[in-house]
Amino acid sequence: MQRLHFKLLPVKRASTLGTMDTAPPMPDDLATLWYLTRRVAGLMDRAGEALFQRELGISLAQFLVLSVVDARPGPMNQQQVADRLGLTKGTVSRQIDNAVSAGLMEVQPSPHSRRENTLTLTTAGTELVRRGDTAFHQARAAVLPPADPHDMHAALRVLAAVNDALDPTAPDVPPRQ
Repeated sequence: MQRLHFKLLPVKRASTLGTMDTAPPMPDDLATLWYLTRRVAGLMDRAGEALFQRELGISLAQFLVLSVVDARPGPMNQQQVADRLGLTKGTVSRQIDNAVSAGLMEVQPSPHSRRENTLTLTTAGTELVRRGDTAFHQARAAVLPPADPHDMHAALRVLAAVNDALDPTAPDVPPRQ
């Protein structure tokens, strides 16, 4: 069995006063990647929640469900949405119910299976996704510094490789357009 040697790596973080201080050291690059991924994901979730509540009056989870259905050509089922977002079927079901009640989505029996329903957006749902996409792109441009394309592609390759290693059954990451 190979023995792991941990080298402690400090992680820079912004303090509440706007200066950089050093967080407790991480044991290795993978631990640093894990820490930063979780931290950035949490920060992005909170910012997204605030953005979509303010601009559209819906939750981040609602916007993500609508966006996934919008992005796929043709109808989707609830399990496909849950798999794509990494959410439980129950969480997605609640978001679908909310979207249907708000007139943003339609649920129809699947022509292929009596046990499934297919999901499609209404015109209002599609328009809401377009408004949300615009708000997201504007907020991103205002808040985040531009990333070097090579750095972004390298980060995406690393995260996709970790994703594939940890869950070989996970849906493929769609190619960039």
